[in-house]
Amino acid sequence: MNKFTRKLVLLLAVLLTAGTLAGCGRTKVTLENYPTTVVATLGDTKIYLDEANYQARYNQYTSELYYNMYGYDLSDMWDTDIGTGSTLEEYTKKNVMSAIYQTYVLKAKADELGLALDEEETAKVAETVKSTMENMDEALKETTAITEERLTEILTNNALAMKAYEYAVKDVDTEVGDEEAAQRKISYILVKDGEDAAAAETLAEELKGRAEAGEDMSALADEHDNCTYSQATYGAGDYDNTLGNFGRTLATGEFGSVYDEGYGWYVVYCDSDFDQEATEKEKPVIVEQRKGELFQSAYAEWLKDMPKFKVDEDVWSEITFDKTLFVVPETTSGEEETTSAAGEETTTTAE
Repeated sequence: MNKFTRKLVLLLAVLLTAGTLAGCGRTKVTLENYPTTVVATLGDTKIYLDEANYQARYNQYTSELYYNMYGYDLSDMWDTDIGTGSTLEEYTKKNVMSAIYQTYVLKAKADELGLALDEEETAKVAETVKSTMENMDEALKETTAITEERLTEILTNNALAMKAYEYAVKDVDTEVGDEEAAQRKISYILVKDGEDAAAAETLAEELKGRAEAGEDMSALADEHDNCTYSQATYGAGDYDNTLGNFGRTLATGEFGSVYDEGYGWYVVYCDSDFDQEATEKEKPVIVEQRKGELFQSAYAEWLKDMPKFKVDEDVWSEITFDKTLFVVPETTSGEEETTSAAGEETTTTAE
């Protein structure tokens, strides 16, 4: 949706609902009233709009920063349909509220279990609050008006929620054997079909032969516009596709080729059918997966005893991402391409 269309839709919405809003006497909540405006409840526990707004704005700013880093246009990013029937704004706000819900459930469980922050953890919260307040972007300061005291409350709740998480996963099995974590590494050239499948197959066999004779696969791929070279490291349950499954049939030092409809021919080399270094790196990943499974199981049980979570959608709708928070740095004359004293072209980028 472009800016003009969006403004038109918003204008029509205002015209259509003006009578209703005036009739019920509802007025827009101002930023100064966020700390006393309830946006959600978990039983008798009230969650205020200043916290939800802070979490939403932090996500908004961070997302815009990364979108800009990858060269995307920020002007209409939040109106983007992400393919689930929701805009990016709606999806982000839903995730923010879900995270707040989980935090308050875990905080309630921490209280029930008698879990509390020790001196070191309390000091860590204070350190994080101090650093956050000092380094917060001006746009975030203006749109959140968050205070040091309030941020301390929010981050303390987050830390208590983490204590509950740690309690849920305390009995995780941290022993992971080589067989479970085993990783293999393959190198491959993809010869894309294009409009001539037969020619692609012929080329794949030629490249396979040359690679077997000792030529560098990356260099071979660079000789042809329809070829790309890549590597992959993966284990059981990963890379379940034509390439990955074929790679599992090869032993260390073996070559092979396989056709994948819709892609083309793969010339595959097995660098290692057991990569020890990659296998060791996979072990803590498996432990984290086990923790996730333990936590989900415990969390599902905890939810059964929790009161109902309710969101005031009218209040939550006050938070929109119509105004971009991240300001794209402007290119100045001093950042333009210049010529060094040695006669080489150099480019200075904005810090």
